[in-house]
Amino acid sequence: MTLEYGVPESRPGVITWFTAYCVLMALMYGLLAVLGIVMLVVSSTNQSDRIVALVQGVLFVGLGIALAGVFGAAPFLPRRPWVWVYDLILICLGLTGVCCLPATIPLLVYWLKPEAKGWFGRV
Repeated sequence: MTLEYGVPESRPGVITWFTAYCVLMALMYGLLAVLGIVMLVVSSTNQSDRIVALVQGVLFVGLGIALAGVFGAAPFLPRRPWVWVYDLILICLGLTGVCCLPATIPLLVYWLKPEAKGWFGRV
């Protein structure tokens, strides 16, 4: 059953799975930021190793904080058509990692169905 403008009355199950996906990805990227901080704090005796650890630590902290924020904000965004696209991009980001493929492929399949699109008012 749907309301006017194609928005379904009941929440599709894929929304719950997407929320769990976002929480896990935000935690993973938060841990990446923590790893970057550890790399910045722990020093090596070799000068070239120290420079590599410094560069990697800065990248890990920057990417970890940015992506944890992007994934962490997704479940709290309003139900708008542009949010469906934003969430689709987050699912596609997960497709870039082999370890996430078992979760992101089924998530993508169900995300593209009319029920999920309708939930966000996308007709």
